[in-house]
Amino acid sequence: MPHLKVIGGKFKGLKLEMLDSHLTRPTKAILKESLFNTLQNDIAHYAFLEGFGGSGSVGIEALSRGAREAYFIEHNPQSFSTLQHNLAKLPNIKAYAFLNDTFIFLPKLFSQIKIPCILYLDPPFCIRENMQDIYQKCFQLVKMLHQPLIHLVIFEHLSTYEMPENLGNFCIIKQKKFGKSSLSYYTLKEG
Repeated sequence: MPHLKVIGGKFKGLKLEMLDSHLTRPTKAILKESLFNTLQNDIAHYAFLEGFGGSGSVGIEALSRGAREAYFIEHNPQSFSTLQHNLAKLPNIKAYAFLNDTFIFLPKLFSQIKIPCILYLDPPFCIRENMQDIYQKCFQLVKMLHQPLIHLVIFEHLSTYEMPENLGNFCIIKQKKFGKSSLSYYTLKEG
């Protein structure tokens, strides 16, 4: 089974398992480093929610760097098992994993979260078979979220995809490209 490593924080160097499968795509280390350089010490004020959790490497990185707690949603049983195995390696953390569909479960999950949070969405690339409308579904999901506790919504997506300027109550504030993958950051609109 292939491995990833936590690249920073208190769990730096910890080996994480990842599923050797076409179902998941690991987030590049350079992308994670950029993400957490952007968030810096602010991460300590937030819960981190990872939709399409896969092996959990981004949310685990958030915990390693001081996130107050993390929530993971993954619908594939094999990926979920790998995620649970990775979370079991972390001592004394607040991490909650759910075997469920992000589109269905995420709105329900927000009713349980009482602290400000960062939502990280890394759906399968839209060029994969049967995934042509995945980004549109994600955009609809974000548009229907009326949750004042969401500090940021961050998308990991195919670099060639044109991201919208606005998603409901959220507007784009930053984009960064890393080869085939990009990060787009959205925050609540003023007023």
